[in-house]
Amino acid sequence: MKKLLCIAALAALVLTGCAKDLQVKTTEKLTVEYGDKLDNSKLFNAKESDKNIKVDKVQDFNAKKVGDQTLKVTFTDGDKTIQKDVKITVKDTKKPEIVLKKDKVTITAGDKLNLKDNVKSVKDPVDGALKYSDKETKKSGYYIDKGKLNTKKAGTYEVIVKAFDVNGNKTEKKFKVIVKEKEKAKATTEGQKSEAAQNNNNAGQRSETSSPSTGNQNAGTSGGQGSSTANTGSSSGSNGAQNSTPSQAKPSTPAPAPSEPYIVDDGRKDPRALPISMQSPIFDTPEEAYAWADQYYESDDENNPYWGLGYHGVGITYSDGSEKYSIAWY
Repeated sequence: MKKLLCIAALAALVLTGCAKDLQVKTTEKLTVEYGDKLDNSKLFNAKESDKNIKVDKVQDFNAKKVGDQTLKVTFTDGDKTIQKDVKITVKDTKKPEIVLKKDKVTITAGDKLNLKDNVKSVKDPVDGALKYSDKETKKSGYYIDKGKLNTKKAGTYEVIVKAFDVNGNKTEKKFKVIVKEKEKAKATTEGQKSEAAQNNNNAGQRSETSSPSTGNQNAGTSGGQGSSTANTGSSSGSNGAQNSTPSQAKPSTPAPAPSEPYIVDDGRKDPRALPISMQSPIFDTPEEAYAWADQYYESDDENNPYWGLGYHGVGITYSDGSEKYSIAWY
């Protein structure tokens, strides 16, 4: 009996010793996107491994650590298990996202301007919102490169929003800042309006000459002669001359006052502007004026009448106090 037990134990030991280890072909050069969940099926090659192999456990994986990582992976077929090292590389290829409120911001020279107010959001697809910095930064934040912006000088400027994520990925987005010239005093007073109308009337009157008629001059001469021929008739002749009143010239018809409203201040007549500025249309808003100018300013067509010129926005004030906008070229 003892002999049979020994034989059975020996057979079991032989069978166990001859048991085959799991065959698993691990993946080489596996790349994982920063922040993504690990796909366990990609850790091994199922076609070159034993049947029914699955990943039982993964250790030492960090989705937010860029660079090479060595993972300890336990594989199983349901009966047997085996642990192997699998090397992977985590890469961050997703750049920050910048959303602006407007492509253009318009102010008047001397106005305060907070460029950050035109930034709707700046965020990383994985880590979320990035913080604003008033200084240049290269990591985990964004700042605004003002370039040559001068809010006290009329002109069109370009600024750049620059964003960096935690791993140094960079995104840029540009927008324009349009600084228009400070507008002159608006709306004339009622007295100034009246004076303008009176000046027009005077100009019309100066164009006509008023003088006595020739007949009246002769009547006066005749009266003078009558007074020299007779002593008693002199009085009568003289009175006759005095009673003969020369006819007065009728006053000229006043020139009509300009119809309301009329332009009292035209920024296109700026002494620094070129004469071609008077061909610029008049618009209801500064945005419309700048949009019209931009199509010429940004054109490469040398035949366009404004090619090679610079411009700035100007105001046009009317007698009723209203205001419109246009462009002065220089």
